[in-house]
Amino acid sequence: VGPKGLPTKEMTKLAWSEQADKLNEGNSVEVKTESLHGIWINRVGVVGDNGWNPEWWPTAVASVVVASFILMVLTAMTMVKSYLHKDLVNRMLPKQAIRKLQRGQTVVEKYNIVTVFFADIVGYTGAAGSMRPAQVMKMLNELYTELDKLAEKHQVYKVETVGNQYMVVAGAPERVTGRVGAQRVALFALDAINFVSKYQTKEGDKILIRAGMASGPTVAGVVGQAMPRYCFFGETVDFASKMESTSKKMKIQVSEMTYRLLLDCVNLKFVMTKRMEGGIAGVEIKGKGQQLTFWIEKASPCEKCFELATGSFALVPCGHIMCADCNEKYKMLPCPTCRCKVDDRVEWRGKPTKIVDESVEVEHAPVFDEEAGLTSETML
Repeated sequence: VGPKGLPTKEMTKLAWSEQADKLNEGNSVEVKTESLHGIWINRVGVVGDNGWNPEWWPTAVASVVVASFILMVLTAMTMVKSYLHKDLVNRMLPKQAIRKLQRGQTVVEKYNIVTVFFADIVGYTGAAGSMRPAQVMKMLNELYTELDKLAEKHQVYKVETVGNQYMVVAGAPERVTGRVGAQRVALFALDAINFVSKYQTKEGDKILIRAGMASGPTVAGVVGQAMPRYCFFGETVDFASKMESTSKKMKIQVSEMTYRLLLDCVNLKFVMTKRMEGGIAGVEIKGKGQQLTFWIEKASPCEKCFELATGSFALVPCGHIMCADCNEKYKMLPCPTCRCKVDDRVEWRGKPTKIVDESVEVEHAPVFDEEAGLTSETML
């Protein structure tokens, strides 16, 4: 129906383009347009396989690709930088402390039972005085980097290094039972002593350390806003420090509380001996008087593992011994004593033999000795 109700005329074609004959149902569509003069039907389409592209189309596509690539690189760099920053902060402070600080809260936490470990280099003052500062820093960095790896392996928390003193704890900030915390720190201490006994600097210097452990309640928190640190306070921390300062080179001295916790360990047996000085048990601690203390000698999954018997297995590469029963129990697991990956298990077929701890032997190596300072005497 046209204008004013008049009938319209049906037109076959009103107008067409030069290539209108190439349009068909497959490459075009009909567009109906209503007007006062009736309904107009237009067939429009694009001829060719690639369709119609304006002259600026390739440049636009290239610009979008380049911009997308730049945006992707910037986003990746931002994400990596954010991850590295977060990882660094997580290494400096416990996660729960970070969350409290972000909320503007004061970080103070109480722990009922924590085992604290201290170690320092014997004769450090005299040795450092004969070395250049760069050599001292390099030596401490090499040593503490390896101790950091051991701390991560044994799941203990490294608190700080002050000069030549190294401190770790277990039972905080991750809360575990007293026995588990004492066991982790004791295994770390044994592993640290074993590592240091074999360690030499590139200059051929030999390092000796002494260590001490104590267990008990502590308080921890973040001190300061500029360069915040997660610190531990309390009598247990002071006692552990005194256990270290009154210890002997390449020895681990523990308090009576730590000794009892290690005795109660289920999966490991520790060999510990009472410290005797001039026929008197223990050691004199300033401010505490005579205290009963013990030396940690070694650890194994069970008492049978302290002897080489027919059917025992030597673990490679750590060298720890396990009896047949324990070898079967930990067959698919790391070494229970040092948590190292086991590459091989060598069965012992010789005569039963008591395992004796070998003394540290380093020929013609200068030694950091508390009594003698830096010397070139041979350790025998």
